[in-house]
Amino acid sequence: MSNGRTHRAVGTIAGGGFALAKAKQQAPEHVLLEVLGGALAGNLGARLPDVFDPPLHPGHRSLAHGIVPVTAAGRAAVNALDGWQAQLRAEASRRASLRQSAATSFERFWQALVEILCRLGAGALAGLLAGYGSHVALDAFTPASLPLLA
Repeated sequence: MSNGRTHRAVGTIAGGGFALAKAKQQAPEHVLLEVLGGALAGNLGARLPDVFDPPLHPGHRSLAHGIVPVTAAGRAAVNALDGWQAQLRAEASRRASLRQSAATSFERFWQALVEILCRLGAGALAGLLAGYGSHVALDAFTPASLPLLA
C-alpha cells in the first residue's frame, strides 16, 4: 500500500524526470533549473490528491482520485503544458535581456531573480502534473484501487 513517503519520493522523481524530458531543447543551465522546479513541484503534486480527498477513512477516494476526472483534467493540462512553458521561457529570456541593460545592481539582481523563477516555474508545471499522476498511478495498485468517477 502506498503511503505519503512513497508518494513524495516517486512524485519527486517523476516530476524531475518529466521536467527533464520537457526541457530537452533548453540550454544546460536552464535544464538544471527546470528539473529542480519539476522535482520540487512533483513532490507537491504527489500530495495533492490526498489534500483534495483527505484519507480520513479507507474509502476516502473521490473526485480527485477518480479515473475519468483525473484523466480528463490531466490530458487537458498536458495539452496546454507546451504553451504555458513557452510563455514562462519567453519571459525568462526577456528578463535575461533586461538584466544585460540594467542600470543598477539591484535591477540586475531583480531581473536575474525573476528569470530564475520563470525557469523554475516552467519545470514546476511539468513536475506538478507528473507528481499528481504518480500518486494516482500508485493508488491504482492498492487493494482499494481507484473509483471510476467519484
